Amino acid sequence: MSPSQNKSAMQDPIPQWQASSLTQVEYCKAHDIKPHIFSYYKKQFSSATSSVKQSSQLVPVKLVTEDTLIGSRLSAGLSVIK
Repeated sequence: MSPSQNKSAMQDPIPQWQASSLTQVEYCKAHDIKPHIFSYYKKQFSSATSSVKQSSQLVPVKLVTEDTLIGSRLSAGLSVIK
């Protein structure tokens, strides 16, 4: 089986294992999957989803207009030079 075939073949068993009450080794034995292959793809899928979670966080943004910036400088005692 090629790596791409392995990857597509492993997309269903991992969530099925997580929903089961079996250990990883028990699940692999019951479904004739090599444990090291299962572990490899479990790690690949989890790192792919964790990188998505990290990159999709919201970041607070404060919009500052030129008028707001000038007003802030004046209230801080700074002069505006144009």
